[in-house]
Amino acid sequence: MSYILIIGDKEDSHIQVISRILEENNHTPIIFNPYKGATNAITYTYNPFRILIQTSGVSVDANQIKSVWWRLKPNITSAPENRDEFERVKFIQREWGLTLEPLKFFLKNCFWINRREADSLTRNKPFQLERARQNGFKIPKSIISNNSGLVQEKTKDFNKAVYKPLSYFIVPPDRILYSSMMAQAEIGEKSANIEQAPCIFQEYIDKDFELRITIVGDNVFPIKINSQINKSTQFDWRKDQLNIEYELFELPKEIKNKLLKLHKEFKIFYGAYDFIVDPKGEYYFLEVNPAGQWLWMEEKLNLNISNSIA
Repeated sequence: MSYILIIGDKEDSHIQVISRILEENNHTPIIFNPYKGATNAITYTYNPFRILIQTSGVSVDANQIKSVWWRLKPNITSAPENRDEFERVKFIQREWGLTLEPLKFFLKNCFWINRREADSLTRNKPFQLERARQNGFKIPKSIISNNSGLVQEKTKDFNKAVYKPLSYFIVPPDRILYSSMMAQAEIGEKSANIEQAPCIFQEYIDKDFELRITIVGDNVFPIKINSQINKSTQFDWRKDQLNIEYELFELPKEIKNKLLKLHKEFKIFYGAYDFIVDPKGEYYFLEVNPAGQWLWMEEKLNLNISNSIA
C-alpha cells in the first residue's frame, strides 16, 4: 500500500477537505503533526537506514509514501509564561525542523506540494517582487531596508507609504501584525524600530478592486475581491475576509500567460497570488503565498480548487 503524507494539523479545515477527497478516490492520506508528539512520531534508524512515521496508530515506512503535502503552520497557541518556557518552545521547534527538513532529500522521488527549496525561496518577499518585475509585472514603488535614513529619503517620493513585514508577527491570543499606512513623520519617529530589522515600504496603490489568483499546476482560479465597498476592507481585505463580496473573474490572456510563466519559474505546484487593479485598469503584483488559504472562497463561489490539489 502507498500513502500520501500530509504534514500539518488534522484540525485544519483545508486538510480535512483534501483528506476526504483523497479517501473518496481510494487514496490513503496520513496526517502527521509534529507538535502533537504523543500521537505522532518519526524515527530514523541506521544500518540499514530506515525512516518510520507513526501517527494515530498507523506505522508507515517512508518507502511507502508517494506524495507529500507540507501544510505545517506556525505552532502559536499561547504566549510563553517566562523566558525558560520561551526558550523551551523554540528548542522544540528547532529540533522538529532539523528532523523533518531532510525528508525533502530522502523523499525526493515523491510528488511534493510544494518542494521545500522552491517553497522557501518563493515565499521570500525580496525574491518574489524582483522575479515578478523581471517577468513584466508592475509592482508598487518599493524599498526593503533597515537603513532608516534611506527609507525616509525614498518614501518621500511615494504618494502614500505602506509598511509591510517580511514574515509574520503573532502574539497569542489575537495580536497580529498587518500592513499599515505610515505618514512620513511617523517613519521618522520609528527610525529606531526600522534599524532593528529590515522591512518593506511600498507606495500605496489606489484600488478599483483586488484579485486573489490561486494556481494549482496549470489550473488558474482568479477571484475578484470587491474590497472597496466596505470601509473595513478598503486598506487590507484580510482583516474582514469572511464578510466581503467575491466574484469569479476572467483574467486578460496576457496577464494569465505571464502569471503561469512566473509560476513555473517559481517551481511551485500551488500558489496564491495577490494583485491590485487600479482605477486605470493597471495590474500590480503584490505577493505570492505558496501556502495561502483558499477554502472560504471556494465555498462561496463553488470552485474546484480542492479537487485540483487532491
